[in-house]
Amino acid sequence: MDKIRCPYCGSERIEFGVAWGKSAETGNVGLKYSNGTGFFSPVGVAQVYSDLCLDCSTLLRTYIKEDPNGKYWSHRPGSLGSK
Repeated sequence: MDKIRCPYCGSERIEFGVAWGKSAETGNVGLKYSNGTGFFSPVGVAQVYSDLCLDCSTLLRTYIKEDPNGKYWSHRPGSLGSK
């Protein structure tokens, strides 16, 4: 299998699966979703990961590891309580 290279600088120094988070760990960073369409539907945040080029600092890929199906993904900015 070929090594993965950064498309911007050609480096093979890629750190895979770096988790996103907040510096104070006082909130959730990730993709917002709810499990239903009602006003009181539970909301959550999917943990986000990125693959990082260690030479040019480019985020090569951003993804979640959990199943994306069956969730109502939010398109509105704001805190976790806002849908």
